[in-house]
Amino acid sequence: MNQFQLIALDIDGTLLDSRKNLPETCVRAIREVTEAGKTAAFATGRALSEIVEFEPLLPEIRYAVFSSGAGIYDFKEKKMAALTEIAPETAAAILERVREKDVMPQIVLPQIDVIQESHMQNLDHFHMGVYRHLYEHAMTLVPDIFDFFRQNTEPVLKINLYHADQEERPTTLEALHSLDIETVYSEISSIECSPRGVSKGSGLLHLCRFLGIDPAECIAVGDAENDLSMIEAAGLGVAMGNAGSRVKAAAQLVVSDNDHGGCAEAIRLLL
Repeated sequence: MNQFQLIALDIDGTLLDSRKNLPETCVRAIREVTEAGKTAAFATGRALSEIVEFEPLLPEIRYAVFSSGAGIYDFKEKKMAALTEIAPETAAAILERVREKDVMPQIVLPQIDVIQESHMQNLDHFHMGVYRHLYEHAMTLVPDIFDFFRQNTEPVLKINLYHADQEERPTTLEALHSLDIETVYSEISSIECSPRGVSKGSGLLHLCRFLGIDPAECIAVGDAENDLSMIEAAGLGVAMGNAGSRVKAAAQLVVSDNDHGGCAEAIRLLL
């Protein structure tokens, strides 16, 4: 395993346990591998505003592939290393297709993460109640998400569409089919909409080029379908024990689940 130099870690369902806590075993494992001269990085679907809380907890992690590959952030330099946006007219079309649906849109910008205030009050309705604490300090709330978008001038990196009825996701996916975007299921009820060609896999490859590391020297660890691209792009793809069947089938190794030390197992593969 000594040929591996970098490990890309998904956050939810991987680095965090099922209660959204950061296990001390993961903190220690990351410290061990960075002291050995290896690199650990986040590779998450979360927006930047949703991961800054980890900076003081994991100071050893300098880089984050965030918004499912649409951005790369350097915590040490406090700056973006890369950004890819959804074309404004395409973002407008995404929102128009769900305007009449029982859906909570989440608009991800470089520095802020935006949802509608009335949706914040009904997170359980959209199967996102487990994230209430995170949303309370990470989200920017607006009275009307569609009015906000019309006035927005910042790049849109990603749009998440959280459904009240998860069985409605295939219908929404079909409605989005003609748009020039990447779509993937995430969480229990969401569809992630990203710029064409952008995924966690493309973000990992971009980070590798930036750091001068061969992708074959990378380990990627995840549990959900939006992790598939980076698991396939890395030299060693690792699935958590709590991962879905497609993720496990794509991975070369399966570790324990996120409540039983699986992420720490994966991190220590660098040693």
